[in-house]
Amino acid sequence: MPRKPIIRSNKHYYHLHARSNNKEFFELPLSIVWNIMTGKLGKLQKDFDLKISAFVLMNNHFHLLLISPNEDIDKVMFFFMKDTTKAMQKHSLRINKIYGGRYRGCLIDNQRYLLSAYKYIYQNPLRAGLSKRAEEYEFSTLNLATLKYLPLKIEEVVPLTLQSSNKVLECRWINETFSANEIKSIKTGLSRTQFKFEKDKNKNQEIRPNNPFMN
Repeated sequence: MPRKPIIRSNKHYYHLHARSNNKEFFELPLSIVWNIMTGKLGKLQKDFDLKISAFVLMNNHFHLLLISPNEDIDKVMFFFMKDTTKAMQKHSLRINKIYGGRYRGCLIDNQRYLLSAYKYIYQNPLRAGLSKRAEEYEFSTLNLATLKYLPLKIEEVVPLTLQSSNKVLECRWINETFSANEIKSIKTGLSRTQFKFEKDKNKNQEIRPNNPFMN
């Protein structure tokens, strides 16, 4: 079944991700992959006026949350995938495929969906057992030590009560785990071209994670 085309928007966030070829670990140390990817994102941010709010690099994939004001997300991701592929091939001295396929993108068009996706992205290292707390994972834009050296600017998406002026509260909220049903609901939403929570078939209601900042 052909993949549905990505929805174009200049005001809503996208969740974007791609996996390595055959889902194997990247052939380079993650520190090198991180520098390549964040360096490219910094350049694209300037060239396309991107608003980037989260980036997490895992052993064989990445998660990215951004707004593309010029409605050219497909063009942005074309350059990102192409140029990071070339750079990683050069560093590894290999011509193998880097990514297993094209990126996947999901439009997120309301704040409740956005906060759930934001928290889900930053919890990836916890679910993988790579870190005990989300802000301690090195290859994440939530990590304050990492943020000092980033070649890009990270835009806030959380409510005023959780913004960078009170990072302790934000991290506490991000580290509160989802239930298994909530994780499944979010994963289902992110697998679509436009985010929607999974529905409880018995109640015919969305399975929404508890969120103290939404009514």
